Amino acid sequence: MKIKDCFLILLIAFFPAASADDAKDLFAAAMLGKLERAEALLAQGVDVNSKTASGRTALMAASYKGNEQIVKALLAYGADVAIADNSGTTALMDALVFGNEDIVNALIAAGADVNAMDNQNVSVLARAKKIAGENIIKILEKAGAKSDEEAPAEDAAAKEGAEAKPGDKPADKTDAKAPAKPEDAKAPAKK
Repeated sequence: MKIKDCFLILLIAFFPAASADDAKDLFAAAMLGKLERAEALLAQGVDVNSKTASGRTALMAASYKGNEQIVKALLAYGADVAIADNSGTTALMDALVFGNEDIVNALIAAGADVNAMDNQNVSVLARAKKIAGENIIKILEKAGAKSDEEAPAEDAAAKEGAEAKPGDKPADKTDAKAPAKPEDAKAPAKK
């Protein structure tokens, strides 16, 4: 009985290390375009959404490198397109680097947020305008991506409960809670 217990303890102790290595292997296979290796690891039960120390997933690696077959395989195994790494970068943002339209379309079809922002508050569309081709930009816009300039006015209107008019500027609206003139401001009454 003690031998079985020791074996079980050793198995449990080494399992996290084995799964961490498998996660690294999956990331490497995705990055290098090794479809058979990636599928074998996934078939063995490696978590499709496992992350590196920097929060990167295999889907991000495959998207970044333009490995379309691996992207599709990872999505078929349930890869989460909403995961962002430690810098806020998503797989869709990574796909812009390689510029593969099929990968961008597959990620959008799987539910990728076309209006996601990274930790620097740079949107998917803003990134695309810097590094991607015109077709990618059109795909994103057709999917509902908004430019960074559009977002603040819409957010302000939504917060105020009013609809933004095409000619309105965020600076044109006054805050209903703030006094219109400094002399209208009164100190709170003392009790």
